[in-house]
Amino acid sequence: MRNPYHSQTRASFWNSERTVMRRIFFVLLLCPSVLFAQEASFVPPIPSENIAAIEPAPGLLKDRIVVASRDSVLGDRIAKISATMEKIPQDHGQIWREYDITPYTQGRRLPTGSVPSEQVLIDWIVRQTVPLGIRWHSAPFGILTADSEKLYVYHTKEVQMIVADIVDRFVCPQLWNEACTLRIVATSRPDWLGKGHALMKPIPIATQGVQGWILEKVGAQSLVQELSRRNDFKELIPPQPFVAHGTQHNVVTKRQRQYLRDVQPNASALNGYAEDRVTVDEGLGLSLTPLALLDGQNMAITLKLDIVQIERMLQTTIEIATVKNPRQRVHIEVPQMSYFKMDEIVRFPNNKVLLLDLGTVPLPNTAEGDSRNVLADISRGINPARRGSVLMFIECTSGGSVPAVTSTPPVLPTTQPPRTARAIESPYWQGIR
Repeated sequence: MRNPYHSQTRASFWNSERTVMRRIFFVLLLCPSVLFAQEASFVPPIPSENIAAIEPAPGLLKDRIVVASRDSVLGDRIAKISATMEKIPQDHGQIWREYDITPYTQGRRLPTGSVPSEQVLIDWIVRQTVPLGIRWHSAPFGILTADSEKLYVYHTKEVQMIVADIVDRFVCPQLWNEACTLRIVATSRPDWLGKGHALMKPIPIATQGVQGWILEKVGAQSLVQELSRRNDFKELIPPQPFVAHGTQHNVVTKRQRQYLRDVQPNASALNGYAEDRVTVDEGLGLSLTPLALLDGQNMAITLKLDIVQIERMLQTTIEIATVKNPRQRVHIEVPQMSYFKMDEIVRFPNNKVLLLDLGTVPLPNTAEGDSRNVLADISRGINPARRGSVLMFIECTSGGSVPAVTSTPPVLPTTQPPRTARAIESPYWQGIR
């Protein structure tokens, strides 16, 4: 049996507690400074670049900053700054050298689109020295800079020897007739390897998923002819017949695709919201720099390649309520994308052809004005998901010699009949006829 005295005491306790809570609530409502008394000691985080910065309230951080340097050019700074150098560091035996590069930058006649630059020379030096553990922006103290006439280097004797060898290759007139040709093709399947494997010798490639070979020029020419007979053969870019020694050659076949990324409420806009439309550069970007060696028998190339592909656009719904339309919904898009990147230095004999198999990678539509739809690609045996085996043929030429790979025209298929829609139908549709 319940004790009435106990129940009454318990009820009075809860009533008294509710009264206290109500009083606390009204105090906080009338005096919000009690709740936010510690706000003055809070330091807001630094906003990222894509977020609008909020103006800080006066006295939050500025009053606590201690100025350590008063520079005549840079003004008041927190970091300690010195305007003088007592001596150039020489604790690792660094030496100063100036290299004349005018034979490279001013003494050559090059075709249109191939422009020598001191930046190409600097990029090559950095790419050759950094993998060896040589540092330019930390200890030991070093300097690497250039203008159109001279290259200025301050580093150890060992590094100066490497730099001198690279500069000799750029300014040597006997190497100016060396050049490379480039051809990039694709097939939907990697089964081409079964027929051409006996002609190829593998070489090491650092990029994961990429296989490298060298071929005789006759073998490379026959392989290109065999590939061009396939129904799924495709040239990703026009053949590049001449890439001069010591110059950077860029090929960009990209197109911009716009999509609606986000919407934000905006009363002044027509529909009550502002659209955030952005573009994606879809396609292929290539940068190639050949540099022959002084032995006259080998060629080295720096190769940068990136492929960006939008596989499809995924839609999602955002609710944007306005006075005129409180149930308004807007569809925004989220791209499903594929990427491929390669940054490599490859060395191979100049009397051979270099073949790089990039693997099965995205195949964006890079040709301008290409109006083929998915059904047309399927009828030719091309993967409708826009992926395929990409092959790069790089060949050295000297003294105006005719290249074997880029001069090989595509061979149109004559023995195989064109595929019909019935030949590519799935087993599902065949079973319900």
